[in-house]
Amino acid sequence: MRIISFILLLVLFCNCQDRTNSDVKFSSVPHIKYEFSGGAGHYNYAPSIIQDKYGIRYGFICENRNPFEIVDYVYLYKGIPTENGYVWQPGTEIIAPSVSGWDNIHICDPDVREFETTYKGEKYSWIMTYLGVDQWDCKHNQIGLAISKNIEGPYIKFEGNPLVPYEDRTKWGVGQSTTIVKDSTTILLFYSSTTENAGLCMREIKLNDLENIVLGEEKRIPFMGSNNYPAMSEDNIYMVSEMRVGPIDEIPTWVGDVSRLAYMPRTGDMFSEKNNNWIEIGHVGPEESGFPRNHNPGILTDAKGYMLNEDELVMYFTPAMTGENWLWSYDLYSATFDLKNYFK
Repeated sequence: MRIISFILLLVLFCNCQDRTNSDVKFSSVPHIKYEFSGGAGHYNYAPSIIQDKYGIRYGFICENRNPFEIVDYVYLYKGIPTENGYVWQPGTEIIAPSVSGWDNIHICDPDVREFETTYKGEKYSWIMTYLGVDQWDCKHNQIGLAISKNIEGPYIKFEGNPLVPYEDRTKWGVGQSTTIVKDSTTILLFYSSTTENAGLCMREIKLNDLENIVLGEEKRIPFMGSNNYPAMSEDNIYMVSEMRVGPIDEIPTWVGDVSRLAYMPRTGDMFSEKNNNWIEIGHVGPEESGFPRNHNPGILTDAKGYMLNEDELVMYFTPAMTGENWLWSYDLYSATFDLKNYFK
């Protein structure tokens, strides 16, 4: 749960290495666009948005059910392409906190992927990883799994949850996951953590048979902080990250002012502790969006977590005002980066 947990998860944010070479000509300035809102007394953030072969976009978002009440649920917003851009249908609640157990306070940070798995003798085509928490101080976050036969649901929670557990109730835990499908049996799960590998971590998880899940080793990705979300293309891995760059002296002081886009060739080593191989492409800050806070970014991908093409990247993010109404200003915006000219 990101709204409150930013106060609790004070992780060092590291800037990407600035580079100039024959392939990188200039910083890409994105096109900013308003997308949708949950309405008065509602917040929208933590976007996982995928596009199908018909151009329809499915946005899985963290939102509160009751106006002005801070309890996180997962909502689905469906975007229909028109000649005037995307028209978003009203949000529909997809999954809620449990009555009891490990995810009975908030569920948030959804990430949905097309991935065939079997469970209790039945086949399912879609998986959702999400953050669940059972403490009101928003410590002891863990990562759960839900499955569905249809992208729009219904989603069934896996009875073996949490998928990635965390025992310590005095620390933030694990969460804020993003999945990239590696092959027909395995996913790459990226997530924030306060284990000994604190920061951004990744595991390979064999997930095609939920009766025989194999959790791979947790690997640290250095030179990152929290709130980092990847996507892959044929050549590169892209990462959007929330940063704190300018003075943060107004409420909310725990929310970053910049959402940044960086990349690394897939031939690079994202686990290297010696070399920061991430190269900044561009960012959205107060000057670009007009808002003092710009955070919780995610990348538009296909249903497997890969880029739609090599020409542009759409980053979804949540800007916000400062002051007592900061939370209720959480609406969803997009920033489109021109990669075709950037890599020219």
